[in-house]
Amino acid sequence: MIKLASGKEIILRIYEINTRVHCQSFDQISKNELAAINNLGFDAIWLMGIWQISEGARRVSKIVSDEFDGSPYAVPSYKFNRELGGKGAFASLVKRAHSARLKVIVDFVSNHMAIDSPWIDKHPEFFIRSNPAARKQSTADFFLHPSGEVIAFGRDPYFPPWHDTAQLNYTNAKLRARMIETLRWISQHADGVRCDMAMLVMRDYIRKQWYPLAPAAWFDAKMPGEFWDEAISAVKKERPDFIFIAEAYWDKEQDLIKLGFDLAYEKKLYDGLIHHNSKQVIERLARPESELRSSLYFIENHDEPRAASVFTRSNNVAATALMLSLPGSSLIYEGQMEGKRERLPVQRIKPLTEETPDLALKESYEQILKVTSDSVFKGGSFIPFDTGSRGIVSFIRQTDERTIAYIGQVGEASTRFNSLLLDISPLAKAARAQKHLLVKNLLSQSSIIIEESGGAFRILLNHLGVDDETAFCLLEATAPK
Repeated sequence: MIKLASGKEIILRIYEINTRVHCQSFDQISKNELAAINNLGFDAIWLMGIWQISEGARRVSKIVSDEFDGSPYAVPSYKFNRELGGKGAFASLVKRAHSARLKVIVDFVSNHMAIDSPWIDKHPEFFIRSNPAARKQSTADFFLHPSGEVIAFGRDPYFPPWHDTAQLNYTNAKLRARMIETLRWISQHADGVRCDMAMLVMRDYIRKQWYPLAPAAWFDAKMPGEFWDEAISAVKKERPDFIFIAEAYWDKEQDLIKLGFDLAYEKKLYDGLIHHNSKQVIERLARPESELRSSLYFIENHDEPRAASVFTRSNNVAATALMLSLPGSSLIYEGQMEGKRERLPVQRIKPLTEETPDLALKESYEQILKVTSDSVFKGGSFIPFDTGSRGIVSFIRQTDERTIAYIGQVGEASTRFNSLLLDISPLAKAARAQKHLLVKNLLSQSSIIIEESGGAFRILLNHLGVDDETAFCLLEATAPK
């Protein structure tokens, strides 16, 4: 549950759509399709790739493959993609989404613009230009613009530059003002923004990457505060319910939350899950509940490998159930529920393969989405506990009305999950059980009464309909009357 500037608390279940792959026009995303997405339990759609595609970025992408059609993260200017129908068609799509009770999230790319952005001709000072007094430089990091300006490619310091982009210069006050105006404009057309690589425009990074040789006093005068602090405050004064989501790494997540973001990516939990590192997952879940609630959980998005390609089916479902049971928000990428395995580069708009949907996987996702849509998962307290079995992650979600536990196999196991003898005494305590505990499997609907023995409540999950192929369970506990 996140608290917006308006004071309203919500959580989001976001369905990411790769718009150019999904359809040829905004008009093709019908009211019925949007209603179906909402009926699955989603509160919002993130439409990736709605802005006009740069011709320069398109040409650069053709160097890699003739089938590439430009990156949606090399934005020439913030105009709705004409090939998808433009501003009017997008506005109609938003109306349909709202009638289906879905918020609409779009991308904001704060770090860079396309190499052929018209901003370069009009305002070259908006961009990082060659300056040996400010930094050590390499010709591989810059390009000669037709205007004669030598401009840096946009980049993440740990990877090669993005050669279809031009790096923005946040020490320029007018650039910061232009980006804030852009966000204000977007807030008139959508319900929130997912801010691409949000940490790249924080002061400490800009200083280290682009101005390491400049005097500290000069830099402090040029960029006296954090951009996000100023930008988010300005937008939320006009639209308090507008949602800011940070794509964030490098342990900058909570710094960005403090600057005003409503949600930030939770990448370390994802890493723990895909590497079957139960210790790392448990450590992430031991953080303050406020941090958990400001996190956006995922096991797949357009930047990561397909979940079906890195998890077994049982682990895929268990990891999905875990993230949907946590306090906080969650993201599911289109095709994830159907078990798609092909990871598309953002420049590709047509898949290379025609994949048969995994209907059994989809059915499991739908069941978990339904079960975890209850209010106990939205606002209930969060209590981690230890079952005494290696590799198991377990926690309780509780309100005055319900007490539910998630128990899942994250680490490698020497025996099947359903054959483990698990200590669920903390669950019994939370349910205020004395000598007996009624436990119900919310997926199989099987139930059993457990009797305290030796001062503990223990359970074998195969007694509750957990089969050999299942790696998690959701158990509701009550004290028998």
